[in-house]
Amino acid sequence: MNFILEQILFYFAIVAVLFLPGWFLLQAIFKKNKSLFNPIEKFVISFGLSIVSVDFLIILMGRISVPLTRWSILLMIILFLIACYLIVNISKKSHLSSRKSKILDELANPRISIIRDLGRIKAILFGIPDKLFFYRSQTHDEKYVFRNDSASKNKIKNFNKQTLLIILILFLTIFIKTIYLQNTIFPTSTDLGHHMYWSQQISQTGKLPTYEKIKLKEVDGKYQLTKPQPISDFIIGEHLIFSAISLISGISLISYLPTLILFLINIMGLLAMFILSLRIFNDNFKFSKLHNNQIAILTLLLLGPLWAISSPQTKFVSGGVIGNLLGNFFIPLCLYFYFRAFTEKNSKMLTVALFLTMGLFYTHHLSGFIFLFIATFTTIVFITISTINKKFIIKDYLKIIFSPSIFAFLLAAFCFLFFIYTPAYLSNHATGTAVGAPSKATRAGLTFTQFKYAIGEPRLALGMIGLILITIFSFRKISKHQLIGNSILIGWTLAISLMTIKPQWLHINLPSGRIANYANFPFVILGSFVFVWIINYTKTNSNKLFLPTKIFVLGLFILLISIFSSGSYDNSQSLVKKPNNQKALQTFQASRYLKNYLQDNISNSNIVLKDHNYLKADSWIKLFFIQDYSLPLSRSYFKRYNDSTKPREMCTLWMISEPASERAQKCYNETGVSFIMINPKFDNVQFESNQEFWKVYVGEDIAIYYKP
Repeated sequence: MNFILEQILFYFAIVAVLFLPGWFLLQAIFKKNKSLFNPIEKFVISFGLSIVSVDFLIILMGRISVPLTRWSILLMIILFLIACYLIVNISKKSHLSSRKSKILDELANPRISIIRDLGRIKAILFGIPDKLFFYRSQTHDEKYVFRNDSASKNKIKNFNKQTLLIILILFLTIFIKTIYLQNTIFPTSTDLGHHMYWSQQISQTGKLPTYEKIKLKEVDGKYQLTKPQPISDFIIGEHLIFSAISLISGISLISYLPTLILFLINIMGLLAMFILSLRIFNDNFKFSKLHNNQIAILTLLLLGPLWAISSPQTKFVSGGVIGNLLGNFFIPLCLYFYFRAFTEKNSKMLTVALFLTMGLFYTHHLSGFIFLFIATFTTIVFITISTINKKFIIKDYLKIIFSPSIFAFLLAAFCFLFFIYTPAYLSNHATGTAVGAPSKATRAGLTFTQFKYAIGEPRLALGMIGLILITIFSFRKISKHQLIGNSILIGWTLAISLMTIKPQWLHINLPSGRIANYANFPFVILGSFVFVWIINYTKTNSNKLFLPTKIFVLGLFILLISIFSSGSYDNSQSLVKKPNNQKALQTFQASRYLKNYLQDNISNSNIVLKDHNYLKADSWIKLFFIQDYSLPLSRSYFKRYNDSTKPREMCTLWMISEPASERAQKCYNETGVSFIMINPKFDNVQFESNQEFWKVYVGEDIAIYYKP
């Protein structure tokens, strides 16, 4: 019974935190134009707006000293929903009054009203929406013209087939990812453990976290723990939604909960790419809507079932790479709204784009930093192409930018940033470390071969061809819609590629391998475009080809087989045959025992030291104590103690590797370490032979020793 209640509360928390706030906010912003988005767009956008809205609401609650509990968070969400609902209802009343005046105008011109009513009657009789049968003409007399019935039925038939195909691709994607996660969903990853420490701290204290940690340093020949010092490795937006869902559902963070949330974020990232590609190619290269949908569907296929496990996909889900997964969701969603804002000249779209961008910078600083480069490159490409094509008219975009809604948002964002909550990486001036010449070999850029393996050879090849084609087409006679879409694709691809391969050209100092994880998306869209474009070109220009059509078809078939085999092989190599959770369970059980054993006696004079080399899921031990991000102290990987570029303290190594030595004893006395958690299969001998250490807990893969 408890399990059923737990599941009900979990799904309720998912809906309440990750969908309802965004859906209500979307209705409130676009109250008069609800038809601007199709159902799948509303679904994805609601998810993104919910994350940002809930983050900002919880930050506001924390700053006004409201305790963060289940009921306070639910109450704040309910108040937010009510506010959005009232905005929608107020607008409806004004809309009804304007509707009455419109009806009076139609009565004065009965011809339009009669034709419209005929269209509605026909739609009711045949069970098809009336908007498929007529469209409003662009003539001055506002005539309504019926569409061809057979064309409408063919469109519905094609739409149904594509809908089924999308559902099939999503089902296959979720199926493959689930097969992988069934053996890796258990919370063991180091990154996820580090992140969940802060989420657990929020849940237990009911307050916003202060991103600080103590350090073990040698000062005047003595080893001591410093006072907490600011850190910039974490951003608050990575942790709040996990705390909110955990508090509302009552499910511990040391469970399947974090992985399932990341799984949902990963799926939403794929759908964000789908709706972005669907919009970009909506009016591109004179394709019919069927071809545009095919590009979006192929994009979903290349990102979904194929390479479903490799980074930055499901491996990042089980690995707890929260920032990267959120970045790969918000970046295409932000681009989606910027694209629609400038193509449709809609200031509300631009306001939402800025709102999501602000949320991105409160969620992951690396993703935000990369987005700045994408936006910069896109702007440069747009100005260059539009200037050559003589289509750049600045006044067309000034009306969107300099609008009341934009000014109001920027003012609110400024107040929130400087008076309510400033991200840790800004308050600590950590952004300076990301700018400059690469300081390590891992930041000097990837080779082209490494870049190829990071993206996938077939996707990289198709993407490069697509980049060339898009660039060529951009300097021909194109519409503004095509111009903006092409600029985004070119700028996005160039920015990520140069940041990964040649970071010194851009004067950035970031891990090149991490940046490469963002490169899959633009190359996949370009690759999908190339594939569909080749098929369309072969069909329409079969007489102009220098080779027979059958040869082109055969080549495309071989290419398709190559893509499928490469993606399937990658999935098969990444699958974990069976779970190995027993070691992690032992770690959790030992940690719970030590917590109960110590109760309230653990302090700076009673510190725990653990081993990171041989203990499974050791980063999760800190969630049981919630002392400090650096506690328990940890013996790191052996190679890190020999890093000449970054000298480290040696106490954590000596106290486990040679506990009887004089220098280790000195470290014990000066640091206050009293409990040592090790794997007895590797480090049992040196403690068993030393009578100063008492064994207080023993398991197959973990043991705890006490030094009085």
